[in-house]
Amino acid sequence: MTEKISNSFLCWYCEKNLTDNRYVIRDGFAVCLSCFEEKYSNYCFKCKEIIGIETQGCIFQDITWHNTCFNCSVCNKSLINDKFAYRNEKLYCRNCFIIEYAERCYRCNQTLEPGEKCTEYDKKFYHQSCFVCNGCQQSLSNVDFRCRDQYFLCISCYMHLVAIYCIKCHKAIVSDGVLYRNHPFHNECFLCTHCSTSLRNQRFAEHKGDAYCSVCFASLFSNQMNTT
Repeated sequence: MTEKISNSFLCWYCEKNLTDNRYVIRDGFAVCLSCFEEKYSNYCFKCKEIIGIETQGCIFQDITWHNTCFNCSVCNKSLINDKFAYRNEKLYCRNCFIIEYAERCYRCNQTLEPGEKCTEYDKKFYHQSCFVCNGCQQSLSNVDFRCRDQYFLCISCYMHLVAIYCIKCHKAIVSDGVLYRNHPFHNECFLCTHCSTSLRNQRFAEHKGDAYCSVCFASLFSNQMNTT
């Protein structure tokens, strides 16, 4: 704000005559431009110089910059009227921020764009186009799969290529099973030879290669063998 004033009109701080000079009204007092910049102007976060009253500046999170200093800390691109990020007291354009900080796909090692849909497995991130079966290449998003030695397999490929088959029912063991005398069983197939009670997570005994629950073993063989 500037006005033509009388010779008695002085700067509140330095008492400079403001006649025919520009000034600013601050808190009801007239202040010359030099005093205003000295006492009220902000300092640029980058160059530490005053952002003068006639200098264009910008503010973000209560931090001020000259417009000419508001640049990407990596490529020095101007960020005025552009997308940017601020981290660890540094400004980044969108591209440099992605390169510097974005998660990377564990499979292809390319960056995951902000907002891009991805899949997380075992604390690792994957592009949806990369999260596929290593056997048939079908997408594993929203389908059941198995992971073995960092290889992902749909259930069909897993049963065909990797799965162990139950010695009793001859079907693939997709989840946890039991190994008895080097023979694999589904949990639900590992039963007492006599009463068909499940032997999972309970004591059992062996007689002539067959497994028996402790009750059946005691009733059938008495003290012939010690329980395992």
